[in-house]
Amino acid sequence: MSVVWARRGVLALAGLWVVVLAICFGWRIGFALELEWMEGGSLHQALRLQQGLAIYPEPSAEFVPFLYTPLYTALLAMLGWALPLDFALARVVSVAACVAVGLGLWRLVGQEGKPRAHQAAAVGLWCSGYVFSFRWYDVGRADSLFLALLLWGLVLLRGARGRPRRAALAGLLVALAFWTKQTAAVFVLASGLLGLLVAPRELLWFAATIAVVDGGGVLLGQRITGGQLWAYIYELHQSHAFNAERFTRKTWGMFGHAAPFLALLLVGRFAGGIWGLARGTGVKGQVDRRGLIYWGVLMATALLVSALGYSTQWAEPNAFMPGVCFGAAFVAVVLPVGRGEAAALGLVAAQLVFALLLEPRYQAIQERGLRAGFWDSYAWQDPARTLPDAGQRGRAAALREELRAAGPTLALQRPWWSVLAGGPGHVGSMGIHDVAPTQQRAIERELAARVEAGVYVALYFDGEAPAWLRSPLQRRYTLARTWRGEERVLPMTGYMSAAGMVTPWRGPQLVYLRREASPK
Repeated sequence: MSVVWARRGVLALAGLWVVVLAICFGWRIGFALELEWMEGGSLHQALRLQQGLAIYPEPSAEFVPFLYTPLYTALLAMLGWALPLDFALARVVSVAACVAVGLGLWRLVGQEGKPRAHQAAAVGLWCSGYVFSFRWYDVGRADSLFLALLLWGLVLLRGARGRPRRAALAGLLVALAFWTKQTAAVFVLASGLLGLLVAPRELLWFAATIAVVDGGGVLLGQRITGGQLWAYIYELHQSHAFNAERFTRKTWGMFGHAAPFLALLLVGRFAGGIWGLARGTGVKGQVDRRGLIYWGVLMATALLVSALGYSTQWAEPNAFMPGVCFGAAFVAVVLPVGRGEAAALGLVAAQLVFALLLEPRYQAIQERGLRAGFWDSYAWQDPARTLPDAGQRGRAAALREELRAAGPTLALQRPWWSVLAGGPGHVGSMGIHDVAPTQQRAIERELAARVEAGVYVALYFDGEAPAWLRSPLQRRYTLARTWRGEERVLPMTGYMSAAGMVTPWRGPQLVYLRREASPK
C-alpha cells in the first residue's frame, strides 16, 4: 500500500467518523429527558446560580451539589438567561466543546509539522472513542468542556516559547479546566514540569496565571462558601471507596481491548526505537524530540488520570475521555513520515474501521478470562444502543408533558423533574450518597417527613422506593403506575441505559400519587 493511498484512506475514515458523530449528536440533542441520569443535577445547580442561591451549601433535602468545580454549571446559568435552561442547552455546550477538542487535536498535530492525514488521524481516533467512553461526549455534563479547555491550554503552552502572552493564556485555559473539573490538577503538575522543556523562560507566566486563578480562586471560594467548597471538591471524594483492581488491571485491559491496532502500532514504534523512527531519513514532517516527550508524557498523565477516575466509587467510563484524547494526540504525533508511514497509517485505518463496526465489552474477559471470554467481549455496533427511536422519543416527550401537570413532585433519581413540574428542585439520590452518614440520615429523615406530610402530589422512582421512605409512602400514597421493559423511559448513556450496563437494568419505574390526588 502506497503512502498516498494510506493517507487518503485515513482522511476518508476520519471524515466518516466526524459525520457519524454529527448524526449521533443531532439525533440525541433534543431528547426530552435525561440522556444520562445525572444531567438534571447540572441544570439544578445552574438554576440555583440564576436564583442567587448557594451552590455549595450545607447538605440538605433542598440541594447537594455534585462533587465538582462549578464552571460548567456557571456557563449554563449565564447562557440560560438568553436561552431556555434545559437539557438541550447543556448538550449544545458539550457538543461545542467536543468540536473544540477535535480542532485542538488538528492544531496540535499540525503544530508538530505533521501532514494533514496525521491531523485527521488524531481527530478520527478521538471521534472513534465515543462508544468506548460510553457515549459521553454530548451529554449535559462537564467532561467535554473540561477536556476542551485543558487541551487548548496545553496546545498553547507547547508553542509558547518566546511568547509570554501565549503562556499566560495557556495558563488561564488550564486553570479554567480545573474550575470545570478538578481532575485537571494532575495535568497542572505535569504541565509545570513540561513547561521547563518547551517554554522555560515563559513558564513563570503560565504558572503564575494558574496560581492566581486556581489558588486564589479556591481561597476566595472557601471564604464565600464558609469552607464548603473544599469539602465538596476534595474532602468528600476521599470518603469514596477506591477499586484497586480497576486501577492496576481493568483500566489498562479495557484500553488495550478497545484499541488493539493502536496498541500494536505503539509497541512497534517503541520496539523499533521511537527517536530514530521519528527522525526518519530526512523527509519533510520530522517531529522534534521535545514534541514527542511533551505529548508522550501528557498521554501517560491522561492514562493515569483515566485509571484513577475509573477506580473511584460509582465511576463511569467517561473517566476514559482524557486517555482517548491525549492517546489520539500522541499516536498522531508519533506516526512516521516516509519510511514505515503506510504501515502505520494502515493500523490507524484498521482501528477506525474496527471501532466503527465493533463495540468493546470487556467485562466478559474480566469475569471469565481472556481465553474463555474473548469471543463474547465484542458485539456488533447497534445504533439502537446509541440513538433513541421514535417510541423512546415519544414516551419521553409524553412523560415530560405529564410532569408539567403533575404538581409538587419528588423524583430522587431525576431531581430536575421537580423543576419541570413547577417546583424548586430537590436533592438527588447521588447527592444523598455523597455526603457523610450523619448528613445522609438527616436528609432522609427530612424527606420522609415531607412524604408523611403529603408535601408532594407525585413521587417517581427508578426501581423500588428506598427502605427509609417506604413506611410514609405506604401510609400517604398509592401506587398509580408501574412501567417495565420497553415501557420505561431510560437514559441512553451510563447508569440504567442499555449501553451503559454490563447486566441490563431491569428495575421498574414507579409512580405514586397522594391518595386524594389518585385517579378515581
